[in-house]
Amino acid sequence: MNLEMIPVEMIGLKTELHTVLHILRQVGCLHIEELNNMPEVSARPLSLDRDTLRQQEELSLLAARIGGLLDTLGGARQKASAVTEGNYLVEARAGVEKLMPQVKSLASQRERLEAELASLPRYEATLRKLLPIIPSSVHEAGNRSVGILVNREHMDILDTIGKRVFDLTQGRAEVVASDVDAATRAMLIVFPDRYTNEIEALLGREDISRLRLPAELGEGSPDVILAALYRRMASIPEKIKDVNRELADLSAQSSEELTVWRAALQDEIEASRVLPRFGETDLTFVLTGWLPAKEVEKVEAALREKVGNAVFIQKLRMTSEMKKRAPVVLKNPRPARPFESLVKLLALPRYGHIDPTSLMAFFLPIFFGMILGDVGYGILVLVLSILGLRKFNEGVLHDILLVLTMGAGWGILFGVLFGELFGTLGEHFGMHALWLDRTSPEDVLGLLSMAIVVGAVHITLGLILGLWEAVKDKSRNHLLERGGMLIGLIGLFFIVGVLTDYLPQGFMSLSIALVIIGIVLLSTSLGCLGIVMGPIEFITLVGNVLSYLRIAAIGLASVYLAKVANEVAGIAGNVVVGAILAVLIHGLNLVLGMFSPTIHSLRLHYVEFFRKFYEGGGRPYEPFKSRI
Repeated sequence: MNLEMIPVEMIGLKTELHTVLHILRQVGCLHIEELNNMPEVSARPLSLDRDTLRQQEELSLLAARIGGLLDTLGGARQKASAVTEGNYLVEARAGVEKLMPQVKSLASQRERLEAELASLPRYEATLRKLLPIIPSSVHEAGNRSVGILVNREHMDILDTIGKRVFDLTQGRAEVVASDVDAATRAMLIVFPDRYTNEIEALLGREDISRLRLPAELGEGSPDVILAALYRRMASIPEKIKDVNRELADLSAQSSEELTVWRAALQDEIEASRVLPRFGETDLTFVLTGWLPAKEVEKVEAALREKVGNAVFIQKLRMTSEMKKRAPVVLKNPRPARPFESLVKLLALPRYGHIDPTSLMAFFLPIFFGMILGDVGYGILVLVLSILGLRKFNEGVLHDILLVLTMGAGWGILFGVLFGELFGTLGEHFGMHALWLDRTSPEDVLGLLSMAIVVGAVHITLGLILGLWEAVKDKSRNHLLERGGMLIGLIGLFFIVGVLTDYLPQGFMSLSIALVIIGIVLLSTSLGCLGIVMGPIEFITLVGNVLSYLRIAAIGLASVYLAKVANEVAGIAGNVVVGAILAVLIHGLNLVLGMFSPTIHSLRLHYVEFFRKFYEGGGRPYEPFKSRI
């Protein structure tokens, strides 16, 4: 069923706007409506002042900074606890200003170390290839060395550089060259210190690509630098660990507090997003929305306590147009609540219309049990569902597992009535059908008849509910359509009763007349095309009833598959092989026994049953409340 909703208008002084927002968030039951959706209320859209806009920007920036800190500290997934007492906004700003420089410094240091560690192996490869060509003069006191890398396409420039270096140093330099790889050649120039400026100037004028190494490796010959590089590569991981350790310490000290601040900020930002839904006059704000009837006094009392007469709440008259916009809150007995998720998968019922949740909660597990109809499979489905419920505590999957649990209970019951335990295996333990034996050809007709009767009852109930909805909505077309279907279907039932000798032959004329009247009413509801579409729609209705034969057909398929598994085990010749084959086939049948009954039971509700009365398209109830 739907909770009764009351449309309300709230008018208050603008000076109390933020106080009222805070109160409404704490009470958490007002569904705030867009002002444009309430033409009954006259007010212009609320204009946000400059201070409010600046405050929203500051809150967003602060929340983003805290999010960045949490990402760096590794506390982004931590669950927020309740907001601490006091002015959390001041605390958050001060805390971020204190923490941000420390975290940025450590993060930058870690980033530099990681980048350096990733780049050093490239320098190592080049330096290792220079080792064989290092002359002994490189270690002599007063000498320096410079490495040059040249693409092989421009290798002739090395000869030019070598000659000019000899000229500059008056023959005191030593030049050696070697291939670094297939595309690059390296030259090492060793020269006295006093020629450093001239050599640097020469290389600069010629735009020569030098072998430049990180400053952390110091200066010296390639072999000296290579040794420093190895020491650096060995020390960097330890430095990174030290940085990570400091970040972890900061995370342990600050992540919980940061998470609380961010949650509070996000909640504040979320709250401010409803302001464009407000209206205003020169001195007041105007708010419209929906309250559950039982919560109206609670909201009035909370506002009266905090702001007194500065805010006035007025109940609006519920019009037919308002009913179409009213949000929907489903309220069902606890056993039926898991089925709310299945109803919502199709559509939320409209406000004031029938909520089919309880009907589905009654019929769907029975349909499931009639299809499954096996004690052994029912117990396994029940056990698997209960184990699944331990893992999934909420959500759609949790609700589906509860539905499977109920269906498994009915499956066990029908298994007793059908005398089935893993198909025909129960016969070896003395089990016999108490009602219908699905493996017996003599009972197949009874099984099919049972499915048709179930379908007839289900469809008839749907049409009766549809008539009730049509009367409430004062919908002539729906009244003629559903009334025609119901009368025609009753006439068809009478015809079947006469043909099967359950009713006297004198009912035949009345039965045919009811069918004709039903088709005429149905055709009338369809307008000009009714003369053609009316009979077709009635035939479709008969098809809807026949569709319930799937309850018997799928159940028969399951029991015969189980029977095959048991017979294969007996004729395999090898006990182990037979047992393995039987387990595999029974396993397949168990999987089918969980999915097929669920899917087809849902189809019988969504397609055959709901279409006779169900009005979807409802709006979800979204109360304005704090998320923390």
